[in-house]
This record gives sequence, C-alpha cells and structure tokens, in this order.
Amino acid sequence: MAQYMPDELCFIDETSVDECTSFWRYGHAKKSQCASMRALSIDGVIAGHVIEESLRRKGYLHFLEHTFPQCKAYPGKHSVLVMDNAHIHHGAEIHEL
Repeated sequence: MAQYMPDELCFIDETSVDECTSFWRYGHAKKSQCASMRALSIDGVIAGHVIEESLRRKGYLHFLEHTFPQCKAYPGKHSVLVMDNAHIHHGAEIHEL
C-alpha cells in the first residue's frame, strides 16, 4: 500500500442488520435484513447506499457502477479500491471495473 498516494485509496465495506444480528456466528446475515455499503477515502465518506434486502453480488455491482462514480482510472483520485475478501467481491463483472 505504501506505493499509493493517499488520495488514490478508497476503502469499501458493507454491513447488514436483521432481528438476529446479536446472535450471528459469521459476518453476514441470512434473510429479511437491511444492508449498507460505504466508500471512505481521505476526504471522508464519499459514497453510500442502503438496501432493504440481503446484499448479493448484483447489488454490490450496482453500488460500484451507479452509486460510486467517483472511481477513476489509475493513477487518479480514488483509483485503488481496497475491500475485504467477501464472496460478493469476486466475479468477472467486478474485476472488469
């Protein structure tokens, strides 16, 4: 990460809640929930989106394509997306972005 300028970095994460949130054994909920996605940079929160359903790859892709247009080609501002290894972050459509 040291090779990137601070304004190039953008951290993306999501969280979900439902009526059983305090009883989860894993980092995700099952069904009947709300999901929130946020993008943070050196400028603070630069994008966010809330949906009233379980977050799947399609919803995550929609967030990246429509709610988060500030992403630029490298080496531009917000050009390096940092995310965890959640299964919804994998896929050809997301990799192409």
